[in-house]
Amino acid sequence: MVQHVEQVKHKGGNAAPQASLDAHGVAHNRPLTPEERREKQDKEISNVSRMIGIYCHGVHKSAKGQLCDECRELLEYASARIRACRVMDTKTFCSSCKIHCYAPAKREQIRQVMRYAGPRMMLVNPGRVLEHIIDSRKARAFEKQNNSTQASK
Repeated sequence: MVQHVEQVKHKGGNAAPQASLDAHGVAHNRPLTPEERREKQDKEISNVSRMIGIYCHGVHKSAKGQLCDECRELLEYASARIRACRVMDTKTFCSSCKIHCYAPAKREQIRQVMRYAGPRMMLVNPGRVLEHIIDSRKARAFEKQNNSTQASK
C-alpha cells in the first residue's frame, strides 16, 4: 500500500507532512498511522453502508439488512474509493473533498442515497449523526486553521 501525504513547502525548502484528522476528528501534526487510517476508512465505510441500507430498504423495498444488486454494487464502489483515497489523512467526508474521485453517475447515485438516508439516520442511529455533526465542525475548524497556516508561509 502506497502512503500519500500532502506536502507543504517551508521557507527552507524542506517538505513537511501536513496535519491530519483521525477517525474521531482529532487533529495531528503528523500523517495518520496505518492503523488510524484503517480505522477512519472503516468508520466511513460503515456510515456509507448504513446509509445505502436505509436507502435500499426504503426506495427499492429490499428486505431489511439486504441490498439489491444496484445498491450492493454502489457499496462495493464506494468502499473501493474510500480504501484508495489519497487524501484520507486530511479530509473528513467525501462530500467535502476537493478531488471528487467518483465517476459522475456514481456520484449522483451516492448523492441521492445521502439525500434520502441522511435525515432518516437520526431515527436509526442518532449517536452517529451527532458524531458526524461534531466531526464536521471540528473539520471546518481544522481546515480553517490549516488554510490560514499555509497562507502565512
